[in-house]
Amino acid sequence: MNIAPSPLEGGRGPGLLLEHCTALTRVDDLRAPAFDRLELAVGGDFARFLVGALADRGRQRGRLAA
Repeated sequence: MNIAPSPLEGGRGPGLLLEHCTALTRVDDLRAPAFDRLELAVGGDFARFLVGALADRGRQRGRLAA
């Protein structure tokens, strides 16, 4: 078996890995809360309707399990 080391210069692997690691550790690039993203995508009224429907569904499931 021939195992060659990855190139340190000229290859895009190490730079890409560093870029991904940096993106994970940055605090200023946090995503907006899910509700805010949903509201932006479908509008406020429909977002509240969807979240309310999911919340009611979760409460019913809890009652059935008890």
